Amino acid sequence: MTARPNILIVEDSPTQTKLLRLILEENGYHVEAAEDGKNALECVRTRQPDLIITDIVMPEMDGFALCKALKSDPRTKSIPVMLLTSLSDPEDVIKGLQAGADNFLTKPYEDTFLVSCIQNIFANLEMRKKRSTSSEIEIMFAGQKYHINSDRMQIIDLLLSTYENAVQKNNELHKAHNDLMEAHRQLEQKNYELEKVNREKTHFLSVAAHDLRNPLTIIYTTADLITEELKEKTSAETIEFLEMIKQSSKFMRDLIEELLDVSVIDSGKLSINLELVDLMELIRNNVSLNRVIAGRKQITVEFNPQKDLPLFPLDRKKIEQVFNNLISNAIKYSYPKSRVSIDAKREKDNLVIAVHDTGQGIPPAEMDKLFKPFPRLSVKTTSGESSTGLGLVIVRKIVEAHNGKVWAESRLNIGTTFKISLPIP
Repeated sequence: MTARPNILIVEDSPTQTKLLRLILEENGYHVEAAEDGKNALECVRTRQPDLIITDIVMPEMDGFALCKALKSDPRTKSIPVMLLTSLSDPEDVIKGLQAGADNFLTKPYEDTFLVSCIQNIFANLEMRKKRSTSSEIEIMFAGQKYHINSDRMQIIDLLLSTYENAVQKNNELHKAHNDLMEAHRQLEQKNYELEKVNREKTHFLSVAAHDLRNPLTIIYTTADLITEELKEKTSAETIEFLEMIKQSSKFMRDLIEELLDVSVIDSGKLSINLELVDLMELIRNNVSLNRVIAGRKQITVEFNPQKDLPLFPLDRKKIEQVFNNLISNAIKYSYPKSRVSIDAKREKDNLVIAVHDTGQGIPPAEMDKLFKPFPRLSVKTTSGESSTGLGLVIVRKIVEAHNGKVWAESRLNIGTTFKISLPIP
């Protein structure tokens, strides 16, 4: 055998031929190719290869016929033949044995396993040349030398039983694959049905919220007018009842507004209208508006931005909604006569805005509930302020729509910090 063994590939698929050629040439073999059995016989007459690797299913002359022709000719009988099979029928082994094949390889195959099989074929050829007249057979397999004393019938029986077992395992895997695909199909169907139900729920929620918003606005406005009209003419108890009506209707109106926001987000119709925005000025304005509410609790609100920050492509209204929610929340959960601070600074390629409160803090076990709808938290507002439980859900969706991130950090009895990170353009 030459220092660089010559291998003939017999394959009618150009793609498979190229793939096999690439594997073999990368491992130091010289490669020739033929597109069918007849063409392969012509190649062998011109130049005998050291090994033939042939597909079984081919036009003109299949792999079995080619192998039989080679093994029937004394001039080519000694050339080892490897048959490529899909491992679908044990009869392939019998036909291969009848044709005189030396080796089987199942498709698809791993590169390393193919090369290992070829190395075993060449190693066994060398050992057979040196074999004595003893009935003992010496073979090389998986890098180890083995001595076999079984007769031919034992070897054939073992080979067939092993192959049959492999076919059975393959059939089991095929069935498991089909079962998995059917389960996947059913899961997709269930997912489609759930999405349909969710769309219907979102639509119903949107319609109901729209229908409820106007009456609640009328109730709030009417209660406000009556309160102003009767402020000096009626008892304090009546004014208190009117204030309760105002606050309850305002809470319900705010809840409906946020339900509408959530329904739009869940329906995938959240549209972002970008424009260059001076984010620092936007936050300053938001701080000024919330100082009125903070003043009722004697809470100081401070804003400390880093200088020379660039303009950002943002949806102004939606980002205002984000900071109004975070700053008003910080005021709600801070103790009276305390401080809320907002910082803004560069951190690598991002702008990080942090809103700090001086409230009770959030227990670690409850942190993962913050950005979920209607979270049940043990932390309460410090002056009985109402909260819809949807604000942070909307905050996260809007921030993520701007390719940003939002998260919270908290320490019990010290306070909570909500942070937003936005990519710097």
